[in-house]
Amino acid sequence: MRRLLCGSTFLAGVLALSGCFGMLKEAQDNSLNLATALHKQMTAGDLAGIYNNADENYRRSMTRERSDALFSAIARKLGAPLDCKPGGINVNVNTLGTTLHSHCETHFSKNATGDESFIWLRSGGQYRLVSYHVSSQELIER
Repeated sequence: MRRLLCGSTFLAGVLALSGCFGMLKEAQDNSLNLATALHKQMTAGDLAGIYNNADENYRRSMTRERSDALFSAIARKLGAPLDCKPGGINVNVNTLGTTLHSHCETHFSKNATGDESFIWLRSGGQYRLVSYHVSSQELIER
């Protein structure tokens, strides 16, 4: 009986871990797809699309003018995003939805690099941008 209980406990642990690893892989894929989609909007200069498709929390914390100014400055000083090397990911699931925090080391078309930080909220089956930050020396100096 004790062997059966230990075996069942072990199996439950393995299944729980495999579920966590599956969720992590899905989060990695989602974060790269979301960053790529945002980068396409940035490259196209779709500032209205970035703002209008963002989560309500983004729009409450940043006016349309400030959002446009941020992404315009990135385009002017860094250029278009070329590639994104994914970094750390954090997933939080609660009653409000799934929050995905991710980072990318990004190369831009004007010979610049930046460390991008994204926060996405999945609610109603769709991820929306909650927060975006880029840290780049070139953004400050140019």
